[in-house]
Amino acid sequence: MKQVLRFFSVWMAIVLSFGNAVVGFTPVAVANVHISTSTPAGTIPLVSEWIQTNWPASNSFFSLYTSKDKVFARIWDSLNGGRMFLTTDDGTNWTQIGSADSNIDILSIVMLDSKILASTWNGFYLSTDDGKTWNAVTPMGIHADTPIWSIVMINSTLFAGITGGIYKSLDNGSTWTEVSSGILLDARITSIVASGNAIFAGSASKGVFKTTNSGTSWTAINSGLTDTRISQLAVLGTRLFAVTLTDVFISDNSGTNWAADNSGLENVNCFIVVNDRLFAGTDDNGVHLSVDSGVTWTSFSSGIPANTRIWSLAVSSDSIFAGTSSGVWVTASPTEVKVEREISVPLTFTLKQNFPNPFNPSTNISFSIPSKSFVSLKIFDLLGREVATIVSEEISTGYYTREWNAANTSSGIYFYRLQVYPDRVGASSFIATHKLILIK
Repeated sequence: MKQVLRFFSVWMAIVLSFGNAVVGFTPVAVANVHISTSTPAGTIPLVSEWIQTNWPASNSFFSLYTSKDKVFARIWDSLNGGRMFLTTDDGTNWTQIGSADSNIDILSIVMLDSKILASTWNGFYLSTDDGKTWNAVTPMGIHADTPIWSIVMINSTLFAGITGGIYKSLDNGSTWTEVSSGILLDARITSIVASGNAIFAGSASKGVFKTTNSGTSWTAINSGLTDTRISQLAVLGTRLFAVTLTDVFISDNSGTNWAADNSGLENVNCFIVVNDRLFAGTDDNGVHLSVDSGVTWTSFSSGIPANTRIWSLAVSSDSIFAGTSSGVWVTASPTEVKVEREISVPLTFTLKQNFPNPFNPSTNISFSIPSKSFVSLKIFDLLGREVATIVSEEISTGYYTREWNAANTSSGIYFYRLQVYPDRVGASSFIATHKLILIK
């Protein structure tokens, strides 16, 4: 029964997630995720704790796509069909994009300056207002309504995968040139990644293809790849990963040879790379983290219910998101400096938006301290009157989450202010204020 469920789940992930921003895209190196150096009593190490977002639906198949601070979620369920949602505030609010089963059925996205280009089942769509509205575009070189399974920006060149071919664009998607020599006609290109001067394309049934001349010619590289049904490719350094319907395969020689993963991690649905860290979403065992390129793994699922199925993973500018069998979850992905194998310290002071917001009666406020400091975190009303003191003490370096329980406070708009004093008596070196909303 487990194998049947796994086949169904991975098949659905393939059908719904071809071209996922996670599938075939190694994120820009903007964040590392490590374990906090200090966890004082009453605090939660933000970096390793997942929080459920205010997701508007449940029991859905999730595909996640990210672009800086924007996260797009595609769902599928028997009642509502396919729908797209967008959040720009770490999941506090989700906005539906288009109607059920509309043509705005995103399979992959890339940022083009202030525009977002999306590949869909029906060709390309473009948004110029942060994803709120989309318009179909028909660029030169690709037939209208062609299903574009994957799209990725490699250096300054766009690559798009279709069934039986790959196209590239040198002008931000205005015109496209086919570069399909060596790609089999029935190879549905599900993901595209790059390592050095090599580009790799994974397909739904024909394995992996490689080019070293920017797509002029492609060569199948399937030696040792006993399952050629690729749902995702990922690259970490010189190591190449292929997720298939039955196993994960790894190549340490640019795809010349493949070998089944022997790390012991099973039932992998998806990978995401955040700088030098590899995260894996599994079918029945949550999220796992590897700090040694997939040789060994540790659980990274604190806060997520046991036996949760992870459909997809995505990273935004400061958070990691997981589309799961119990909704969409988020954890911090702060910019930090690595100290040891599993220990890190923040680079900067940060104050994140409280979650949930609006809330009743309690909410969590998260912040980071890069050096031992006296910290003041207080709540104020609209008139500037102090309502509550959350923190007023000296705190060591680390990531923190503190709760404000407003059970005895009236509904309304409030502000929380973080002030940090490195020597306690001098001027504060960091001040930040955010708004929160209490609704009863």
